[in-house]
Amino acid sequence: MSQADIDKAVQLLDLMLEFFADDGHWTRGSYDDGKGGHCLVGALLHLGRKHRLPTAPAMPRPGLPLVHFNDTRCGSAAELRSVILKARRLAHDDAERERAAAAVRAWLLDQIRKRRSVSAAHIEEMVPERLAA
Repeated sequence: MSQADIDKAVQLLDLMLEFFADDGHWTRGSYDDGKGGHCLVGALLHLGRKHRLPTAPAMPRPGLPLVHFNDTRCGSAAELRSVILKARRLAHDDAERERAAAAVRAWLLDQIRKRRSVSAAHIEEMVPERLAA
């Protein structure tokens, strides 16, 4: 996932935290209760549309598992906020892991280039000696 996608996912998760800060905005049994309340998936879709943010990076597979969690497993809006915070931390962890992987790749490529240039210089030194003999 690109850094831009991670940033958008975190932005959407932040909007969801803000939305669910008011316990009255959380509902069960429907995406939208008609009174400003949304379930987890309903809020994800609503806020994604409202702020023109893609929903896939925040929650790759919105659907029945999230609906089931919202309607039967989640005990309160506070628990829902806790899950959103965990998702936000994971997004940042992924970003950090990707940055570290990119740094390691760059370092390895640099090491390969250095070795190749040393080998090439060594070969160039050896060739004239052999030709002179």
